[in-house]
Amino acid sequence: PGAVIGPMTGIGPGGRIEAVDQTVFLDDALISRMAAGYLVAAGLIDQQLTYQLHSRGIRTIQYRLMSEFMWLNAVPTAEGAIQAAVGRSGRTLFQRPIGVVGFGRVGMVLSDRLARLGAHTVVFERSPEKRAMALALGHEAQAVAERPRPDVDGLFNTAPAPVLDPSWFTGDRPYWVIDLASKPGGLTEELRESDALPPRYQQILSIPGKVAPVRAAEIVWETLRLALKEEWNDGTIIGSARRGGHGGLPL
Repeated sequence: PGAVIGPMTGIGPGGRIEAVDQTVFLDDALISRMAAGYLVAAGLIDQQLTYQLHSRGIRTIQYRLMSEFMWLNAVPTAEGAIQAAVGRSGRTLFQRPIGVVGFGRVGMVLSDRLARLGAHTVVFERSPEKRAMALALGHEAQAVAERPRPDVDGLFNTAPAPVLDPSWFTGDRPYWVIDLASKPGGLTEELRESDALPPRYQQILSIPGKVAPVRAAEIVWETLRLALKEEWNDGTIIGSARRGGHGGLPL
């Protein structure tokens, strides 16, 4: 049997796939050519489409539901984010205070890489347990809502929640803010709809495919190979309960 491997962004309703330069569809005509045992994989797959595929004996893998994929993908995300940040303020990151909002997978890997470059990493995290983890790993840690906040030269947001309000943009610091959270990003509605959004704010999406496309493809393939080897069960539509979805850790 063959396979269709879709992007991390997933396959939407009606089989819609947003490719780099066009929109394509996994439509009925294509599905009718797939025999039982065929594989359709993507970051996520529309629920109705998944039911349709399963009814024909076609296997599905939603690799964004696999903790292994999210951990591996955090590496090029973190390295690409650092690449985007270097020089933003006319300085390197060495011996500079750099904030990281959120201590999920990307936040953990990013904080580690920053520390290895000699930055002083300040983690802002809601969860007391994750703040303790950050402290145990050698970072400064503070609750997101706690005041006053330490001054930082730059700020990465990895939290998929509206946590960045006007209070983060005081004076001229941080000199830059890079938002890695998926749409709509980490801005509060107040800032998203404001004409006064600081020009030093930038949201950067899909970093692995932009800065390391070969490695991004390798990660997808490694994840699929592991899923097939371990007989990944996607029969519950949202992914294998045995694996615990996102493994209890946010992006």
